[in-house]
Amino acid sequence: MSRRVLLRTLGFALPMLGAFAVFYAWWISDNRWQIELARWKMLLLLPAAAALYVVAWALFRPVRAQPGASSAHLFFSRGLDLRKLPRGWRARAMELPGALRLTAIVLLGVALARPQRVGAVETTELSGIDIVLTLDLSGSMRAADVTPTRLQAAKEVIDQFIAHRRTDRIGLVVFGREAFPALAPTLDYTALRQTVAAMEIGVLNEESHSGTAIGDGLGAALNYLRRSDARSKVVVLLTDGANNAGHVDPLHAAQFARALHARVFTILMGQSDEAPIVTGRDIFGRPVSQMARFPVDPALLQRIAQETDGQFFRATDRASLEQTFQTILDRLERSRIADPTSRPSEKFHWLVVPAVLLLALELLLASTVLRRFP
Repeated sequence: MSRRVLLRTLGFALPMLGAFAVFYAWWISDNRWQIELARWKMLLLLPAAAALYVVAWALFRPVRAQPGASSAHLFFSRGLDLRKLPRGWRARAMELPGALRLTAIVLLGVALARPQRVGAVETTELSGIDIVLTLDLSGSMRAADVTPTRLQAAKEVIDQFIAHRRTDRIGLVVFGREAFPALAPTLDYTALRQTVAAMEIGVLNEESHSGTAIGDGLGAALNYLRRSDARSKVVVLLTDGANNAGHVDPLHAAQFARALHARVFTILMGQSDEAPIVTGRDIFGRPVSQMARFPVDPALLQRIAQETDGQFFRATDRASLEQTFQTILDRLERSRIADPTSRPSEKFHWLVVPAVLLLALELLLASTVLRRFP
């Protein structure tokens, strides 16, 4: 490409780039958006490409012989006289395809920097319900009448339950002698599954693993739901014992749930009030168990479920626990919830789309009205 051709190409490209810059600046200012470049270092590719082109042009430009520099002459026809003739619009626009290509390359280079709109709050309408899982972490959950233990089986089934959710906000409350709100209802299922996996007996730093505060656990779950805007609010209370600790009466908590229009589905875990507990291992590494008795109160769980229009279940093994969660889901209604989130909004398509259109226009012009011969 000669210097004259390069200047003509820039003469077309610079006004087009200026027009794009003015339009985008006006659009951003008019909408009061804040735009940031997530990968601004990619802009360095543009001057690097320009420098590479200049070097290539300097190294590989054709060498023009000077008159009189050699005694060897080759006579050929010339077209210099044609320059004196009037130029038509096609001749003046012959560098337009190159300018279109150059403009498209610049737009794509800026698109690689990933322009984003930041600080925008997006509200997404989702179909779902608000669920708070309330899990018993008392010492009796170590019982091995459900393989491998009651707690481990419950955690695995809960993890499967969460993995199949898409639009339900789910929170977590754990309790032993005291209740602890572990995670508010959220759509971040990855964080929720990690939190469930980390739950172990003794994680509440209790001096003793004995004691089951069902009322406190239910109260903590309802505290999450009292600000919920979902039509369907649900507490899934999973325990294997009787209420023998805490400060909140479970039936009073059930009345509060009824006032919030929250259903409580209660699950009694275990085969009976007597179950084996692994106390250690013998010299061969085999687990050593001994039978222990734990107080249970299925009547209390039934009353809580009836008071709140929920349902009482008894899970004696893993299969029945899985079926319990499926039955609960089948009974739940769907409601509309809003999920306000603040996240960057990608705007690179603003640049990619016009760049593709410019390349298509270049191809069209270069192969039709502005085609070069040969």
